[in-house]
Amino acid sequence: MIHQLTNGFHYMQTQVCEAGEDAPWRSPEGRLSTQELLKREWNRGKRVCPLFSVFGIFNHLFVVDWLHCADQGVTADFLGNEFEYLVKNKMPGNNQEVRCEAFREHLLTYYDDNPEVTDRLKDFAIKSFKGSTKGKGKAPRLKGSASQIRALVRFGDQMAKRFLSDDDPIESAIKTAAHHLQNCYESLRSVNEGLSHTALHNSAKIFAIQYGALWKAHDYTRFWRPMPKMHMFLELCSSGTEPQKFWCYRDEDFGGSVARQSKMKGSWRRIKAFCRHALDLFKMKQHVPRLLTINE
Repeated sequence: MIHQLTNGFHYMQTQVCEAGEDAPWRSPEGRLSTQELLKREWNRGKRVCPLFSVFGIFNHLFVVDWLHCADQGVTADFLGNEFEYLVKNKMPGNNQEVRCEAFREHLLTYYDDNPEVTDRLKDFAIKSFKGSTKGKGKAPRLKGSASQIRALVRFGDQMAKRFLSDDDPIESAIKTAAHHLQNCYESLRSVNEGLSHTALHNSAKIFAIQYGALWKAHDYTRFWRPMPKMHMFLELCSSGTEPQKFWCYRDEDFGGSVARQSKMKGSWRRIKAFCRHALDLFKMKQHVPRLLTINE
């Protein structure tokens, strides 16, 4: 129940759920200027990012990254909750392990039917999506890389349409949310920019509204609990930009490649040793450039 949560926590989460066109954060008065943002963070005891000391750097220059707010954010949260509901209520079996294995068979069939999906979950078990029940408990969340989670959005929509009923309010809300989350991803590939911006904005709004309704229907417990990244997701989808043109998939991939290349056996040394090791391996794999002098 609501009284089981602190007022501050509940107020913060309620703000995250405000997805309508009349949400306070959508108005110009609801947005912070650079000075207001820095003052608020300073009052909260946070350190100010050194970037803001550079002349001409303002908060409106920064953009939200799709990989972190969607793939590793609201999408992972939604699919974790959806998969837990399906495994618990729609899969055959006398225990969680058997029901989870039945769900895994549907996942493998989806992968077989979609060979273009190359980023796949290596293993699927209860721990892949189930949240912790210790203490206050963590909300369900699908675990995997951003590309693996991204590839399962269509699967989540298909499973919702196949197993969930429109006659049940909870299941109808899950179906609607899954459908509009899929629409958000589809709009990223639309060639009609004007149409894709509108579709992304509307589908993200409906998705967030359904998510908040599901949290309310579960008495504001850990199930379907929206995280602050929901607000980031709504901001990005309402900005009228094209997230596929500035997401950081390449940056993340490059960082992972460098990390693998600089990996060393033994215990932790110094960052200088790892950097030198990475550069040595790079020099071993690359040809030394030749400098040619052109005679005039």
